[in-house]
Amino acid sequence: MDAAPEELYLLIAQYRDDAVRLARRLSRNTAEAEDLAQTALLNVLRRAEYIHDESKIRSYLLTAVRNVWRNSLRARGGRRFVGSDAAERLPSTDLEPEEQVLNALDISVAGAAMEMLSKTSREIIELRYGEQLDYHHLSERLGITPVAARQRVHRAREELVSACMEKVAEAGPDDCRDVRIRLGRYHRGLLSKPVRVQLARHLEACASCASCYDQLLDLYGRGATRPGRLER
Repeated sequence: MDAAPEELYLLIAQYRDDAVRLARRLSRNTAEAEDLAQTALLNVLRRAEYIHDESKIRSYLLTAVRNVWRNSLRARGGRRFVGSDAAERLPSTDLEPEEQVLNALDISVAGAAMEMLSKTSREIIELRYGEQLDYHHLSERLGITPVAARQRVHRAREELVSACMEKVAEAGPDDCRDVRIRLGRYHRGLLSKPVRVQLARHLEACASCASCYDQLLDLYGRGATRPGRLER
């Protein structure tokens, strides 16, 4: 790296706002986010001499934010995320959406979730991410347009995330298992109205399942429209 120490420090500091945004997303608390981001920034500055690629500074800083956040959870010994392995793989915000999905999922969870997918979605995931086909070549393989290929990949990703949410959640109390194994589909709005109402009421009454659901949303994203807390 050719940058002088002072220049390197400025390069690191310029991503502070990105660090704060990620910390706020993880902690959901503005004051705590500021503390997490500042600690992460100092940690990266202390190790600046080991950074040999300026283009990766932002990724280093965002990784440091996640590490500080994870350590703070362990230190408190209180609120712990379900699927901690998946939490450790929360993506940097500079990744493309499809990369976010695979980076955010714990490998063992994703492997089990793949078995839950439809044959079509499993094939799409394997072609797009296993064989790493771009949308043009994927469309040729499937005999569809690139636009249709992109849409199918999006649906397959959503199905995979939903399956992962349910695989992570199913380890909860036995008397709540029927609720937790539907949380992925609940998040995507795929359940019938009577079942949605039943799950919404359960989430209102059960603090454990409500916490589990919130944690799943933090781990896998809140992109889908969340159903009302209590549907009528």
